[in-house]
Amino acid sequence: MTSFDHVRLYCFSPGRLAGPKDPVALVEEQIRGGADVIQLREKEMSKRDRLALGFELRRLTRNYGVLFIVNDDVDLALILEADGVHLGQEDIPIDHARPLMKDRIIGVSTHSLEQAMTAVRQGADYIGVGPVFPTKTKENPDPIVGLSLLERVGADCPIPFVAIGGIGRDNLELVVKAGCRRAAVISDILLAPDVAERCRELKRMLA
Repeated sequence: MTSFDHVRLYCFSPGRLAGPKDPVALVEEQIRGGADVIQLREKEMSKRDRLALGFELRRLTRNYGVLFIVNDDVDLALILEADGVHLGQEDIPIDHARPLMKDRIIGVSTHSLEQAMTAVRQGADYIGVGPVFPTKTKENPDPIVGLSLLERVGADCPIPFVAIGGIGRDNLELVVKAGCRRAAVISDILLAPDVAERCRELKRMLA
């Protein structure tokens, strides 16, 4: 299995945050700045368009040696030969995804300690924990879990966990102090004047 252990900075395809910019170029800027993972996360695209973008991002991530994860969609992950898939609480359960994904990475979004421990028991390779702070990236965000859940997960979780939700340069230090050195960052990076430099700055904070 491809290892998730080295991951610190977890980044994303830009979705609507791309504006007039080329989404592939924005992903490359994130990689050049130190992104360890790129997740294909395009909520507003058709599946056909996600597939087309996914092929471009799969080539890019292979060239740079960066992990490529597909959000929500096992079929798409398999077609794109992604390194893994990330599943939400409403997506198919791990025990149905694992026979298809085999030894590829499966990550799971969790919003409570119970969900986190359930994902561990079911065989997740990593979990996302959040939203830690308020976020505008998701249309109908889950309730804020705060830093306290990160601390509780850190005390009990035997697999890598990634903080997500409203994280950026101004509050990442709080995430690190709560015991988490893996962070998923979306708008703070993609809306920065210099995407690669913002990634470098955040990566240093997670070191």
